[in-house]
Amino acid sequence: MNAKSKNPKGGKMITVKVARLGTAVQEVALEDGASVQAALNAASLELAGSEEIRINESTSSLTDELDDGDIVTLVPKVKGGQRTVRVARLGSAVVEVAVADDATIQNALDAADVHLGNEDVRVDGRSVSTSDRVSSADLITIVPKVKGGK
Repeated sequence: MNAKSKNPKGGKMITVKVARLGTAVQEVALEDGASVQAALNAASLELAGSEEIRINESTSSLTDELDDGDIVTLVPKVKGGQRTVRVARLGSAVVEVAVADDATIQNALDAADVHLGNEDVRVDGRSVSTSDRVSSADLITIVPKVKGGK
């Protein structure tokens, strides 16, 4: 919903999406000019000390004003000497984790609490080994092994 609608009190309303990384996205209706804090309250979420706030993927604060259609995400803070990668098992939610600069694929899987079964690991679509190093913003995908074929 991109058009602002009126609330019963006469003010304009906006709709924003709110989520903690790796959890379901909630859509909340707020008064025009509402802050990030108001959106978190409406979604029954609290900012943890180990998280930072992003609005449409840009770092923000609890007092920043929201616009209609914004996406507010709580993500883990990245410390110096760390990088952020995304991990997903096919058909499951994507989880973003912070790992050391010299981390391997296995380190990222451990941080995301993902255990391999009879599956292949891919980074940005290409097959990799769990001993390969990760790069910032990698998308590590766990997919079923394919049998047969040439």
